[in-house]
Amino acid sequence: MLLDDRYPVLETLRAQEGVTLYRVEGGLVFLFDVKTPEDKERFYRYRAAVRRLQELGLLEAQVSAKPGRHYVFFPEKPLARKAPPKAALEALAPLGFGREHLAMAEDGVAYLAPWPLQGGLPRPKGRKPGERLLGVVPGLFLSLLGLFLLGQAFYRYFNPPEYTVPDLVGKSAREAFLLLKDTGLRVEAAAGNDPTKPKDVVLAQDPAPGTRLREGRAVRLLLNQARLNPLPDLGGLREEEAEARLAELGFKVARKAYLPSQEPLGVVLAQDPAPGTPVPPGGGVRLLLSQGARQEASVFLPRLTGLSREEALFLLNAAGLQAQVEEVPSGAPEGTVLAQDPAPGTPVPPGGGVRLRVAVRGEVLLPPAPPEPQARTVSLALDLPPEAEGKGVRLVLLDERGERVVYEGMGREGLRLEGSYQVQGEARFRLYLDGELFQEWAP
Repeated sequence: MLLDDRYPVLETLRAQEGVTLYRVEGGLVFLFDVKTPEDKERFYRYRAAVRRLQELGLLEAQVSAKPGRHYVFFPEKPLARKAPPKAALEALAPLGFGREHLAMAEDGVAYLAPWPLQGGLPRPKGRKPGERLLGVVPGLFLSLLGLFLLGQAFYRYFNPPEYTVPDLVGKSAREAFLLLKDTGLRVEAAAGNDPTKPKDVVLAQDPAPGTRLREGRAVRLLLNQARLNPLPDLGGLREEEAEARLAELGFKVARKAYLPSQEPLGVVLAQDPAPGTPVPPGGGVRLLLSQGARQEASVFLPRLTGLSREEALFLLNAAGLQAQVEEVPSGAPEGTVLAQDPAPGTPVPPGGGVRLRVAVRGEVLLPPAPPEPQARTVSLALDLPPEAEGKGVRLVLLDERGERVVYEGMGREGLRLEGSYQVQGEARFRLYLDGELFQEWAP
């Protein structure tokens, strides 16, 4: 039998797990039967281990990775009872190989086996049985000691730790990365867009929460970029078309105003904010709609009180009217229109002016209250005149506090009325006879 048309086979030494060990002229050959992806992965991992030893200058070998001819040839060398160098073990550990896979020669590594060397090493051609035993016994204990470690290494390589994927939807990117930081799982991020949610929040994840993944597997996150949508151009659309278009994009109509126009009734003449303005979902849009053809040259002034300064100016500008703004300190929200002149509904010719009083923040100064007049005492001493005989008499005192009745009853000539009274400010007495003012005087 001739391997790869170059290595005459002398004997078959071992066949295990899809790998056959042959003794050939001049050395040993490990021939791999590669049929499945798992077989290929095993061969290339073994080849990588051989090359690491070659790079360290510890091993001589010929590697073939041709289809149907996956093997490694090691030239024949006398075996030695010596421990593998630390550099060799460190180079092999990440690939799942250890001292139990190595056969040492005096000048380095004789060969690397794809499986643990149990039951003795292959005896080179011409070696005596006693020499083979001497080569096996010193390494037997170390081989047995390494079996457990090898098993653990193989188990971890082929059965890496598993981690449960946490629920990351709704968390910020930083929170998600921190939760995955110590799990051994990789993170892959893609951009999403949901303006209703904060920027950089996780919108979706794959796989779902609760899934168990092996170390090194990827968790894919969809991170929100929260891009605002620009407003479309609604000019020329009918009222119902504009409303439907806004609703489709997640916007709403905040306010409508109508203006006589040559455009058909209900056609959008203008909009605020302007087309292309980025607006968050649910944002409001103000529409100026056509009221139909003008019936007369004048424009009927809309109600502007209660609107913001910007809304009022937008309506006046769209109606072709001029605005004169007066800012006044007020407790109302800043920028609110407090009053307008002319009043709503007043016809105003195109280009006419409208005065607006707009609230601004500031100190409102009120005039001081006038001081209250000091109280004083006035005296009354009156003898009723002859005209009071038989008539209804009513005597009142007036001051800053109002009117008080001093006397009321039937009159009699010479009847004396007298007394003292507290008054504030200017005071006067009035005498009425049968309800008519007869006399008035200041005390």
